[in-house]
Amino acid sequence: MKFTNLTRAEEIGANCYLLESDKSRVLLDAGMHPREVGGLATPDFSLLEGRGFDAMILTHAHQDHVGCLPLAMRQAPEAPVFMTEATAGLSEVMLHNSVSVMMRQRDELGAPDLPLFTHREIDNAMDRWEVVRLSMRFDLGGDMTGELFDAGHILGSSGVLLRAGGKRIF
Repeated sequence: MKFTNLTRAEEIGANCYLLESDKSRVLLDAGMHPREVGGLATPDFSLLEGRGFDAMILTHAHQDHVGCLPLAMRQAPEAPVFMTEATAGLSEVMLHNSVSVMMRQRDELGAPDLPLFTHREIDNAMDRWEVVRLSMRFDLGGDMTGELFDAGHILGSSGVLLRAGGKRIF
């Protein structure tokens, strides 16, 4: 499996990773950097080279993992996004709150490119969210499967086991 870091900085921030097998491309998380504003706060989606991805997995609802989910979903408009039920519920609240914060930042900082996404875009994106139970294997397209395990980090957080081509990565 090939691993590509889409995070713009070497520190915790806009966490986002592409994992590729011979037949699958899976995006893991799509965070927003908490100390940056606008495009600098987002993952570097140009590294996807316009090829999108087959599926996405969201590990938990902290801003640095979920904050750019709608932007990631623009890169692959038909791709499903897998997560736990608790992560789905918390992510909806976090993303709507993020729009409100970005609208305030637009006015306070004079940043015309904010917000990066809208409330309506979040509502529409939720149609592609797939809630999965822990320890349940699910198909990610091509030759890759995923399985979520309790991470004990925050409510709904999960570690991810990926399988493809006879190999596993956690």
